[in-house]
Amino acid sequence: MRIDSLKLTNYRNFTAQKISFDGKLTAIVGKNGAGKSNILEAVAMLSGIRPIRVETDLDLVRFGAESAKVEGEISSEGDTKSLIVNLQVIDRRVGKSFYIGAFKKRLVDFVEVFSIVVFEPSDLDLVSGSPSLRRRHLDRFLSSIDGKYWRSVSAYGKIVTRRNKILGRIGEGRAKPLELGFWDSRLLEHGKYVSKVREEFFEFLNFVEAVNDSGPVSSFLPTPSIVSGQAVQRVYPERSRRAVGNPSRTATRENISGFFWNLKQSVLTEEKLKNNRERDIAAGITLSGPHRDDFRFVHKKRDLEFFGSRGQQRMAVLALKLAELEYHRVKRGQRPVLALDDIFSELDWEHRNTVLSVISNQQTIITAAEKESIPREIFKKAKIVEL
Repeated sequence: MRIDSLKLTNYRNFTAQKISFDGKLTAIVGKNGAGKSNILEAVAMLSGIRPIRVETDLDLVRFGAESAKVEGEISSEGDTKSLIVNLQVIDRRVGKSFYIGAFKKRLVDFVEVFSIVVFEPSDLDLVSGSPSLRRRHLDRFLSSIDGKYWRSVSAYGKIVTRRNKILGRIGEGRAKPLELGFWDSRLLEHGKYVSKVREEFFEFLNFVEAVNDSGPVSSFLPTPSIVSGQAVQRVYPERSRRAVGNPSRTATRENISGFFWNLKQSVLTEEKLKNNRERDIAAGITLSGPHRDDFRFVHKKRDLEFFGSRGQQRMAVLALKLAELEYHRVKRGQRPVLALDDIFSELDWEHRNTVLSVISNQQTIITAAEKESIPREIFKKAKIVEL
């Protein structure tokens, strides 16, 4: 999977901008404020990822313009598709429409075409930020792989909102507890699938091991010596093996090993909903379910939010991103694009080598404020785009 070109019209700070990408490695260089991150953001929009650096979608449209457009040419397994995101300003609000070629598509169908994993400095907030931030990251990633997950997590959020309103009305004496029955059944239907997919993903992160039997798959970095079909797994429950498939053969790097992701699930069951009903009514909100899930970054049994250095936190997030690349390959049969947003200024030489060892395994796009901050090994191989 790769992106061949990107065309922006009235997007962010760009009036008109077109970029052609190398099939392997592209480096986008420009001063702060030139729009490097905006380009990666636009590429991510073609995968259905909603920009997080905005208060409203109005921020995506160049000031004074009434519309904006993001267009990309995507190649995958010999097939090329044109993806378009239109943004139209109407009464200070932005409406989005999605096209594959000339055909308008629902977002859930649009996201099936293209995928990208982005690593940017703000991702460090995943370690020390709020549980809702980690859940949003998890939902964006899993939704890019599994359309049913996208539909279930979207429906689940709406059901929780509706159920909470009914709980509030019950507490005020304006509704009866019997009204919860229908919403409880729908909550269970969608919540169970969301919990199942999240659990499978974390099983993949923490329990699937590669040929050399040296740690979780996220502790490994793919190398050019990958041998197809030689991967093995330890003996885990049958459902776990079905969920994760066969990871590629990999080799360890000491400076990125030893990480663990602790998923803290609030699992929904019919019995739990019934037992918690009085508590939910008293609180006026739904107190259990996937909307209360969280996960923690752990290294050598220590929570990195409280006991990790900034370097350890950075590498834990990088390890998560590399695991996401591998999980996508297992589930969808191909690697997504990898985007690294100005990270080399944040990494020491040892950790730079870790990144260098993985960028050649898929199309990679990097950004940098100065050419001098790009490692020489990358600079020699990359197509340089200057803004």
